[in-house]
Amino acid sequence: MAYLVLALSAFLALSAATALRPGRRGVFAALAFPVGWAAGELAGQALVVEAALVALLHWWGWPRTDGLGEVVIALAVLVGAENLALLAISFRARSVVRRAIEGAPDRALALADPGEEAFGTWWRTALQFSAHPRGMEIHRDLVYGEHPRNRLDVWRRPDAGPGAPVVLYLHGGAWTFGDKREQGRPMLHEFVARGWVAVTPNYRLAPRDPWPAPMVDAVAALAWVKREIATYGGDPERVVVSGGSAGGHLAALVGLAGGDPAWRPEGLGDEVDLSVRAVLSYYGVLEMTGDEDHWNGLGEGLVHLLERRVVQLPYEGHEALYRSLSPLERITRDAPTFLVVQGTNDTLVDYRVARAFVARFRATAFAPCYHVELPFTQHAFDVTASPRTSATTRAALAVATAAAAVRAPTPPELAASYQAPPTRLEVDLEGRYVGALEAAGALGPYVVVTPDNPLSVATPPAANARRRAEMAAALAVLGLRARATRASDPTGDWPSEEGFAIAGLSRDDAVALSRAWGQYAFYEVTGEGVAVRDALTGARI
Repeated sequence: MAYLVLALSAFLALSAATALRPGRRGVFAALAFPVGWAAGELAGQALVVEAALVALLHWWGWPRTDGLGEVVIALAVLVGAENLALLAISFRARSVVRRAIEGAPDRALALADPGEEAFGTWWRTALQFSAHPRGMEIHRDLVYGEHPRNRLDVWRRPDAGPGAPVVLYLHGGAWTFGDKREQGRPMLHEFVARGWVAVTPNYRLAPRDPWPAPMVDAVAALAWVKREIATYGGDPERVVVSGGSAGGHLAALVGLAGGDPAWRPEGLGDEVDLSVRAVLSYYGVLEMTGDEDHWNGLGEGLVHLLERRVVQLPYEGHEALYRSLSPLERITRDAPTFLVVQGTNDTLVDYRVARAFVARFRATAFAPCYHVELPFTQHAFDVTASPRTSATTRAALAVATAAAAVRAPTPPELAASYQAPPTRLEVDLEGRYVGALEAAGALGPYVVVTPDNPLSVATPPAANARRRAEMAAALAVLGLRARATRASDPTGDWPSEEGFAIAGLSRDDAVALSRAWGQYAFYEVTGEGVAVRDALTGARI
């Protein structure tokens, strides 16, 4: 019995060590994920098992062999210390996530406190229990395409909707395995408990169905949501897409390039709007060429998988195709809001991939990108309902809720109040405010966008000032020169608003910028006059 306890304690000690510092070479690399994941996410259970082993040995009879008892005690202390450290790291994720979301460089969001979950109670977190909320409706195996795997489930509360926001979750599995019932459950349960409608599709898998089959099905699932989700209480205009690992890759591509003709489902008409409000990517494969500047030694394995099983074409000679698969290469100015969650101990997707994506996104897109980098965290951590998962779920809810805010058509009275004149619109030229048309003589055509009072909800002056500072910083990062503006309507009750005049910005980019900052309209100024344009369509109002 003593030797059995010794062997099991040694295994627990090595497992915890792998979770804390996973190997990246040889057999240690192969064991890093399966062993390190279990140890990192089940540290509390490991402590209970180790205590039970020592208690069992005490009951059985303490070993009399010289030094054996001392070795058992030393290993037990080591196992306890390692797993206490892993537990502390899991709880520390709360502060890491809060700093990432509430300290984001632009459009920082307030995060709920632990214990404020609608479903994730403390005892579920302690047990890492992921059964679905009582009373949750599940509509199973709804058909969205012709292939046997083109089936999806819809999760909702009976009282959800109409007009509930929707989260479309794409499972991971290296594009070769996985199922809609297996992943993202703790997060999705919390979303559903808060009134969201969740949609979880299966999709075709390689190698039987190589690329672009998984992506075509992901787009087809989104198209089904846009057409059918109102039947289940969801709002097709308020869709957020999420996923982990390969699912995070598909979700990112859906958000960034879902309309690419290369993976448009057969028979899908152009009238279907494939836009989404936000992407929540968990440890997603956001770079697909295996660039070792990002992958830190893991890129060769990725390319091998893609060449042999997923794409089934060699990288050499098809570099443009592989780049087209990379969300990193698909970022545009009108990209939706992103949340990127990544662990630093991930041995399947290196954390540098997420860093590179976030850096490029923030230098390119108008929408915010929230980046949560979790220390000592392995791939697929969110399968269990741990304190770390509850923290990232609070972040996902904050980002998704802000992005999926209701956007009604521009109210006629608001459109009327924007017209200049009577609204007075001025631009700061070298420290002197001048009229909009005079400024056009100096600047040429320009647009005016304000971050004040998003969605026309009167916002406290301090909050508006903070948003203006955030917009100024974001425009500077994007390389856009902005001049301060002010607009006031002497005939109405709406407060004056400050914003920025930006020359050389296309109308489409002005639409994207206005929408990214929650505005109903923007000004387009030329030497001939001032036009008010709708931030949803770009049409004159």
